[in-house]
Amino acid sequence: IPSRMTTVDDYSTSTQDYDYNTSNYSEIPELCDIGSTHSFIKIFQSCIFALIFFIGILGNSLVLTTYILYRRLKLRSMTDVFLLNLAMADLFLLLTIPFKATYMVLGSWVFGMPLCKITCSLYAINFYSGFLFLACISIDRYVVIVMATMAHKLRNKTVVYSKRCTVLVWVASILLSLPEIIFTTVEARDGDLLCETLLTEESPSIKAWTRLAQITVGFCVPFFVMLFCYSVIIRTLLKGRRLEKHKALRVILALVLVFVVFQLPYSVVLFLKTAGLLGTSCSDWHNTLVAEYVTGSLAFIRCCLNPLLYAFVGVRFRNDVLLLLRDLRCISRARYSCYVTARAGSSKRLSFASGSAANTDTSSMF
Repeated sequence: IPSRMTTVDDYSTSTQDYDYNTSNYSEIPELCDIGSTHSFIKIFQSCIFALIFFIGILGNSLVLTTYILYRRLKLRSMTDVFLLNLAMADLFLLLTIPFKATYMVLGSWVFGMPLCKITCSLYAINFYSGFLFLACISIDRYVVIVMATMAHKLRNKTVVYSKRCTVLVWVASILLSLPEIIFTTVEARDGDLLCETLLTEESPSIKAWTRLAQITVGFCVPFFVMLFCYSVIIRTLLKGRRLEKHKALRVILALVLVFVVFQLPYSVVLFLKTAGLLGTSCSDWHNTLVAEYVTGSLAFIRCCLNPLLYAFVGVRFRNDVLLLLRDLRCISRARYSCYVTARAGSSKRLSFASGSAANTDTSSMF
């Protein structure tokens, strides 16, 4: 998703806004009509945003609710700390969707200057922190499964270390979001009010470096960290027992696949656009516009899938959600007891097969 609150109306037919990588506007052959593209993007994003908002709010709220009601915020492992902060980051990110959707439909920012700066800053901070927490979770799983002996020795300090890492992640996210925090403003243009980070006209190089930082920190670093950690984890699990290892491998492959499918396309589009490799003709411009908004909208879907993949696949989280359903009388006590009893033996075998150290919470993800 673009680091600023962008609408299709930002892509006006003026040559100045045609392509920020184009320094010689005389090279642009014609002005482009974006009416049909504009309509498609509005319909597509409205449907996607509505779906993402309700599912994402529900999933991440469930994660936070289980921590508050059934764990009393007692975080016993690094995974607990990172999952809680990941859910918070995704939740705050999702809260920007109503403002973004309204801005997109109206084509003008109607919420005032303070909310413009708050919304853009909140989005950027949680955009970066979400990816960094995904990387932290993969490192934690690597240590627990591949370096089980060390994890066992450090089990009494893991929560302290994880809290320090959490502080570093939030500080890094704020630093990376300084362009949005400092330069975001409301600007009048062609009768509309635009909420944007003004780094385009006066500082094209800063704009390019900002995009490059977003791609590097937002995709490349977490992706390669996940790729390395999970590759070694897979190799370790392949040495385990046949039935249990395949269950864990399916979870790992799902984690990596979702990250790549929903984030890689948008990161590639941003990179090509920043590098000026997408062309300047009207057809190229239309294709770039659609590709950026479609892939950017899909990247938001990870906020919905993170609770499912990183929390609900864990035995403790599933039990907590079932306990919540029982307390809400959505399921009977007998059915709850039968399910928990049936899953207990399976989770113990899986935890043992994964090479987890004793007394560490290694089933949080697998």
